[in-house]
Amino acid sequence: MRAVVTCECCGHRQAVERSIEEPESFFVVCHACEGVLRVQVTADAIRTAEALAASHRDSRTTAWA
Repeated sequence: MRAVVTCECCGHRQAVERSIEEPESFFVVCHACEGVLRVQVTADAIRTAEALAASHRDSRTTAWA
C-alpha cells in the first residue's frame, strides 16, 4: 500500500515514497511548508486499500474479457 498525506498546516498533498505493508506510525516532512507530520497507518486502512486494489484489478480484467 502507498499513502497520500495531506499537511494539516498548509493542505499540501504528497505521496509517501515507500511501500507500507503493516500497521505502523512514522513521521514525514511536508515538502511545501516543512512542517512535521505524524502518519498513523492502521490495519483497517491496509485492509481497505487492499480491497480497493483487488476491486480495481478485477474491474480491469473484466473490461478486457
